[in-house]
Amino acid sequence: MPSEAFAGLRILDLTQGIAGPSCTKWFADFGAEVIKIEPPAAGDAARSAGPYPGDLPNAEASGLFLYLNSRKKSVTINIRSEAGRGIVRRLAGEADILFEDFGPGELSAWGLDYEALRGVNQALIYVSVTNFGQTGPYRDDPATDLTLAAASGTMNVRALAGRQPIRMGGSQSYYIAGRVGFISVMGALLSRDVTGEGQAVDVSMLEAAASNDMAAPTSFAYQGLIRQPRRGPATRGRGGMGRYPCKDGWVDVMPGVGGLRKLAVMLGEPALAAHPWFEDHQLRNEHAAEFDEQFMDPWFKERTRAEVVAAAQAVGMPFSYTLGVDELFDDPQFEARNAFATVEHPVAGRQRLPAAPAALSATPWQAGPAPLLGEHNEEILCGRLSYTRNELSVLREQGVI
Repeated sequence: MPSEAFAGLRILDLTQGIAGPSCTKWFADFGAEVIKIEPPAAGDAARSAGPYPGDLPNAEASGLFLYLNSRKKSVTINIRSEAGRGIVRRLAGEADILFEDFGPGELSAWGLDYEALRGVNQALIYVSVTNFGQTGPYRDDPATDLTLAAASGTMNVRALAGRQPIRMGGSQSYYIAGRVGFISVMGALLSRDVTGEGQAVDVSMLEAAASNDMAAPTSFAYQGLIRQPRRGPATRGRGGMGRYPCKDGWVDVMPGVGGLRKLAVMLGEPALAAHPWFEDHQLRNEHAAEFDEQFMDPWFKERTRAEVVAAAQAVGMPFSYTLGVDELFDDPQFEARNAFATVEHPVAGRQRLPAAPAALSATPWQAGPAPLLGEHNEEILCGRLSYTRNELSVLREQGVI
């Protein structure tokens, strides 16, 4: 079997929820040993978030947790106890990377900040993932994905002029921060290869969200322009661009450069390219409803999504049909790329989860289940740190693990 890209890399993961775990997931999926530190009894907060098979709450079967923590090892430690912090220090002493998402300065009081831990591990890369970063006037403020979307400007970019700002679907600020964290750590690893020294990596979820579309602030900085969607119907296209209904769903229409001539060919009437509405963009916008009623709607309503997209692609227009989440698993492109993996979990059973969105030919991604809470306590604490089983029993009784 080919070796894995991060084989031999040891990561200590003190994060919960989405942002930190989504970052460490990339390392685990490609072979790193990720030791996930969870609070005893409750575990990672994601365990209580669901969704659950059959809609029956079970901390060992949360879909969110299973996805974000595949192939990690779970060790339960009460980090608020001195004994628990002692265990974390020992694990940090042999780790390559430590991830944490506590409030800025919170771990300093416990002797688990970067400066304290680099004393026992000079090569440690210490990654902090917080709402606003370790510095600045907002650093101690609480936040949610909605807060971060609003404060980063991404909601305003999506708002129709004069209307209420719109948040992106899902927890995008958290996932974007995870990607930024992963890329930043790769840079830190390359630096360590040269210097032998670790460093602190300060990830701000706010700045990560703002960087997701840097064309928006750049447009303002360079041209004084505030990008916002044009006012118009939110549910369908107008004047040959946007989303149009067909026999079995919707198609996103984007004619592209020189596309109106191609659109005329697709509609089966190449001579339409000389029509004033096809030649003059401003005129077409002024008669958008009539354009759709006369040219677009009759043709689209007689065809399926696949037929429309095939006809558009045949003349070089980048149309795409709009898939529902329930259709992704059977889509031929996703199937051809093995985009979903089947994973067997001792509690959740057989589940289909997203695989890696990138294929490495020599060191491929591998599927694996997420851990049960505390599943690897004995393996790590006894096998790695030389605790005895009796000592583990005592630590368990004391609420340390």
